[in-house]
Amino acid sequence: MPYEPQESLRARAIKWHIRLRDGDDETWEAFAEWLAQDPRHAAAYDEVEATDHSLDPLLPHVVVREGANDDRGDDGMGEKQVSGATASGRRWLTWGAGGAMAASIMLAVLLFPATGSDRYEVVTALGERQVIALDATTEVTLNGGTRMTFDRKNPRFASLASGEAYFKVRHDEANPFRLVVGDNIVEDAGTIFNVVHAAGEVRVAVAEGKVVYNPGPAAVALDAGEALVDRNGEARIQVEDVPTQAVGSWKSGSLVYSLAPLSQVAEDIGRTLGIRIEVTPAVGARPFSGTIILDGTGVAQLERLSPALDVVIRKIDDKWVMTAR
Repeated sequence: MPYEPQESLRARAIKWHIRLRDGDDETWEAFAEWLAQDPRHAAAYDEVEATDHSLDPLLPHVVVREGANDDRGDDGMGEKQVSGATASGRRWLTWGAGGAMAASIMLAVLLFPATGSDRYEVVTALGERQVIALDATTEVTLNGGTRMTFDRKNPRFASLASGEAYFKVRHDEANPFRLVVGDNIVEDAGTIFNVVHAAGEVRVAVAEGKVVYNPGPAAVALDAGEALVDRNGEARIQVEDVPTQAVGSWKSGSLVYSLAPLSQVAEDIGRTLGIRIEVTPAVGARPFSGTIILDGTGVAQLERLSPALDVVIRKIDDKWVMTAR
C-alpha cells in the first residue's frame, strides 16, 4: 500500500468518523480492515475523535443558513443548530448541512493546526541558490527555480513543491527527517541526497547513507550510489546506479547524465543559468550521456553547449528554444 501523507490520512479518518455514524455491519468490517492496514490509521482516527469531542462546546453556536428553496427541517427561518448525537455508545457529529459545517471545522483544526504559523516558504529564482540550516548538522541547498516549505519548530520536516534541493541530514533513527514531495515521502537513514521535483516526475539520488522512498509496504530503499525516477502515469519506479560524486554536482557547476532525456538536461541547464529553455518534441526524448561543465559565463555558454548536445539553442523573441540541428 503506498505511503499516505499525514494530511490525506487525517482526511480519510474524518470520512470514516462520519460514515460510522449510521454504519451497518459491512461498514464496520471495512473500517476494521482499514485500521489493520497501518498502525497510523488508528492514531489518526483517535485524533479525529478527540477533536470531535473538543468541538462540543462550539457546536451549539454554529448556525447554518440555507438557501430559500432548500428543504427545511428547522423552525422555518432557514436556520439550524449543529448538535451532537449518540449511537451505539459513541458520540457523532450530526450529518447533513450542519454536519458538513462541523466536519469543515474539524478539517480546519486537523489539517491546519496552530503550528501552521511556524511554517515558512523559501523560493529561489532561476539561477539563484540558497542554503537553509535547519539545525547545527542539517542543511538544505536550494537550486534555482525551487520552492520549499520548512517548519521553525520542526527541523525534521521539509516539503519540496518544485525544483531541486541537496540535503545533508543529521540521522536520528527515533525522529527521522522526512521530505514531502507531492504525494510522496523521502525519509532519511543517515544521509546526503539530492531530490528533483519537476515535469511530472520525482528524482532522488543518494551520495551517502540511505533513504527510503514512500515508507511502507511499497517502499523503495536507496543506498549510496543509487537513484530513482518516479514518473507520473508509470506504475514502475526506475532504480539505477549513479556515481556518488555526481549527486548534487550542480553545486560545483557540473551536470552528469547517463541516458537522460534532453528535456531534463535543458531544464537543469536553465535552472542553473537562470533561464527557461523550451524543448521541441523532436529532441525532447533524445537520450544524452556525459558531463556538462558550466563555467559561469551565463547564457554565452549555450553556443558552446549546442554542438555538444547535437542541437541548436537560440533565443526566439523572449524565450530560449532547443531544436534539432
